[in-house]
Amino acid sequence: MITPPLTSPTDVMINMIAAFVLISIVFGFVFKAPKYVVFGFLAVLFIFADSTWGQLNADSGNIYSRGVGMFYFSLLNIVLIFAGVAVLIRRLASPQGPQLAPPMTKYFLAFAFIMLGHIVIGLMSGIDLNVILSLNGMFNVINMFAFMYLAILAFENDRDTATLLFMIIIIAVGRGLYGAVRYFVFDGDTANPYRNFEGLDIKIFFFDISDNFVAALAAFCAAWLLTTPGVKLNIVTRIFLIGVVVLEVAAVALSFRRSSLIGLGLMFLFLFMRLPGRRKVFFACAAALALSLVATTFFEQRLQFNTTQGGGILSSLIYDISPSRGSIKDSRFYELYAAAQSMDGNWLFGRGTWGTFTGDRERLAFHEGNWGFVHSGFGHLILKGGIVAVLIFIGMLASYISFYVRYRKHLYGNAALLADAGFAGFLFWIPTLLIGTPIIEFRTMLLLGLTLAMPFIAVGLQNYQVRTYIMRTQQYAAA
Repeated sequence: MITPPLTSPTDVMINMIAAFVLISIVFGFVFKAPKYVVFGFLAVLFIFADSTWGQLNADSGNIYSRGVGMFYFSLLNIVLIFAGVAVLIRRLASPQGPQLAPPMTKYFLAFAFIMLGHIVIGLMSGIDLNVILSLNGMFNVINMFAFMYLAILAFENDRDTATLLFMIIIIAVGRGLYGAVRYFVFDGDTANPYRNFEGLDIKIFFFDISDNFVAALAAFCAAWLLTTPGVKLNIVTRIFLIGVVVLEVAAVALSFRRSSLIGLGLMFLFLFMRLPGRRKVFFACAAALALSLVATTFFEQRLQFNTTQGGGILSSLIYDISPSRGSIKDSRFYELYAAAQSMDGNWLFGRGTWGTFTGDRERLAFHEGNWGFVHSGFGHLILKGGIVAVLIFIGMLASYISFYVRYRKHLYGNAALLADAGFAGFLFWIPTLLIGTPIIEFRTMLLLGLTLAMPFIAVGLQNYQVRTYIMRTQQYAAA
């Protein structure tokens, strides 16, 4: 939804001055110390929720939407765009710095070309530019790339990566403790559609999928440190990390979101596959105990309301896609079916970033009149940009997987943890890309950009340190 433009000249002037000052500061920091810009973004992304769905009295805006009434983009998004421009200039001025993910660049350029085409065609069709570039379209993919490149450029040594990993765990712990107090002492997250819209007596830890990701990422990092051979930890650190795993897994489990639980399961299955034989046995036993507790809690607190007579946990998990529900109109996939029926021969290039779909309004009442998105990241890209857009996006993800598999065996220490955490984070996002709404969510796409950046940060930083060492050795020898 586009906020109406500000009408007060004073407000306009104040916002213009604030934007100019902030952008100037960001430009300076990106050139001199880009890591502080990234740390600032991560602090915002990790601490502040974006989703207001499920609240009875949702606020008109949050930190992610400030400024849209004047600029049509949020102030945070504008800062990201200018930071991306500064990254490009800094990279051109310092070609010997960390590599900016060469395998991904061609996909970024392809997607930028697609966006440019939509802008030209949209303007020729009389569509307003702010509608073409709306976050309900595909612009968040550009935001994802911009943040990914910014993060890759920001870190220059092992201390920076250690600070990044420390920041991930500490902020997640703080956020988790806040959620725990809210859950166990009060009524849990106020964004609770199960209670507020469906009348179910359920408290939830976090509803925003990005909060679940932050918790899952911290849990993975802590579990990696606890289980990986060669990592030496004192007893205090080990107890702290065990507490982190318990807290963050509880945060995901008590949020009662299937996509989050599946994503967390994929992350820990990945960690299990990387462990040597003896540690796999211990990890499997601990994971089996945790899984039984999570499954029991999940079934008792949420899935009991979705259980058909005589059904169990599995039937509850797939209650809205089960064949027993009857026709496609009774299934969760009806929304995607309706969107497919609305394509009208626009399968190749989509209906445009401004495109919408139609369907049974009663069964799709949760859209609240907004027909510009569907509950599938890949489906959304097909609706807006067609098969071409989704193939570019899938090609980018395939390139990312190939890069990780190729270079992971050469990494060690913090670089190995950073790369593994990034790939595990990518696994977490797979269910959301399949059945969620990530493309229209600014916070979610930037966190996806972070997960894509992490292996490139690890590999690029290690290669950069090797090049720097060789260069200094040659200079010393010449002297």
